Amino acid sequence: MKIPKLLKRVQEYVDADKLKQCKRKDCMKEVLQQLKKQQRALKGKLGKEKNEKERKRIQKALDIIYLQRKKGLKALKKLQKS
Repeated sequence: MKIPKLLKRVQEYVDADKLKQCKRKDCMKEVLQQLKKQQRALKGKLGKEKNEKERKRIQKALDIIYLQRKKGLKALKKLQKS
């Protein structure tokens, strides 16, 4: 193959990677927004709940969501830098 054709192929691969990253970023943003919405709902529910067992269950779910969002935000920032 000639050099221009090879360069064109390389550019297509690079563009494909950028497109995949863009789609992945959009998907991650959507998931993070859903987690944030769920976190807010659980915080409201936690404030109203009087049963101690149920409060512990809700708090555990909140902790898990918080950690997953934190991990997701870190990954999203890493994607945006590249």
